[in-house]
Amino acid sequence: MQNPSHEKIAKLREKLNPGLFSEFSDRYKSEPRGQFKASEGILLVPDTTRDVAEIITHCNTLKIPVIPYGGGTGLVGGQIYNGPEIPVVISLHKLNRIRDVSVTDNLITVEAGCILQRIQEHVAQSNLLFPLSIASKGSCQIGGNLATNAGGVHVIRYGNTRDLCLGLEVVLPDGSIMNNLHRLYKDNLGLDLRNLMIGSEGILGIITAATMKIFPKPVEEATAYLSVPDLDSAIKLLQFFRENFGGLISAFELISETSFHFVKKTGLVSKLPFEKPPKWSVLVDLGSNFAIDLDERLLEVSSRALSKDLILDGVFANSEKQRQDFWNLRELIPEANRRIGSIATNDISVPISRVPKFVEMADAEIAKLGGLTANCFGHIGDGNIHYNVFGLSKESYDNPELKSKIREIIFSIVNSLGGSCSAEHGTGRLRIDELKRSKDKSYLSMIGKIKRIMDPNNIMNPGVLVSQDMYPII
Repeated sequence: MQNPSHEKIAKLREKLNPGLFSEFSDRYKSEPRGQFKASEGILLVPDTTRDVAEIITHCNTLKIPVIPYGGGTGLVGGQIYNGPEIPVVISLHKLNRIRDVSVTDNLITVEAGCILQRIQEHVAQSNLLFPLSIASKGSCQIGGNLATNAGGVHVIRYGNTRDLCLGLEVVLPDGSIMNNLHRLYKDNLGLDLRNLMIGSEGILGIITAATMKIFPKPVEEATAYLSVPDLDSAIKLLQFFRENFGGLISAFELISETSFHFVKKTGLVSKLPFEKPPKWSVLVDLGSNFAIDLDERLLEVSSRALSKDLILDGVFANSEKQRQDFWNLRELIPEANRRIGSIATNDISVPISRVPKFVEMADAEIAKLGGLTANCFGHIGDGNIHYNVFGLSKESYDNPELKSKIREIIFSIVNSLGGSCSAEHGTGRLRIDELKRSKDKSYLSMIGKIKRIMDPNNIMNPGVLVSQDMYPII
């Protein structure tokens, strides 16, 4: 007897243009960390929003699972369906047009498949800035950034992806198109469905285009690595810089001694900013839209911080190349971690004031397990810390119980400090249990009800963000 999924796919093939179908290659069968795998799938590659709408309409009628696929860089399994049916995977890489740029409005309208770095480079030609910046900028797509509400290094100044978006075009689960690509900075007419879609990870529809904010490129920039006595000093230094620079702070990144050692050990960089890497340092980035001798101001304020024992030493970028080298080192830390090989990676956030407490508690508990070390780095300016745990022996990497224990320790500490176990990578399939543990029943019930109302056939990325027990009959 033929599998019902095969019957559905056969009917779908009859209804769609054969040119939409493509090979379901290995790229679409696994995510970067290999924790989620798919053996079967039908790959469709639409060229327009109308193509997406047609696909969704027929999939909804036939009740075929639909998995949106952007750059494939997600780390929580949101792009990989591992359920019992054969899914339709919609790759958005052909929806990559830049539809409009308005310098006057400081806005750009782009399709979901646009690579983030391409958007940055396009607006830079007009001396403008699109400030979203993450390590995967050369391959991630803006649709995926919106679907997961990506953060990055400039959240402290410009906010998350949600804060950069004014309007969306979305194909809903019934195949209808919600076009809300307006250029309005202020619009209180009706409900804000845009913010419902951003961060929903494809469970309520597929984002096909967006209107995003762009900004004048800073006239002056200043960057420095500043070593600090301890994490408490790093938090105090952040406050001191806020008092002196206010909105000029573009980034405030925490770098550990281990991070420096890893990028050097893996050969990703040949020279470090400090002759002897400090236990803790911060990478400070400032930007001004008018000439104020920012380099001199950074040096002067840092000198005063030194006199207050908030910093121990500093290395200041004296050219644009050195500034880029400083940032290149920071952006290579995730790749260094990957090459070293971690047992457990954690993308967490806690209130900024509680970052030192989190690290203290986590280090103490990890030390009790023996044979482990941690590399802690991240966006201390917004409380988002990457806390990755590494083993000192091969046996520790082959121990699933140890991995589970590490996750339990980290998430328990995060919850006790009022934090989140997913600061910017989303929930996906990986973090559903943590979502249910950290949120109250009313919150979880509301997510399930919204999903049921908007997607009654549960075709949109089933298994992501909403588990079956959160999907009530209403």
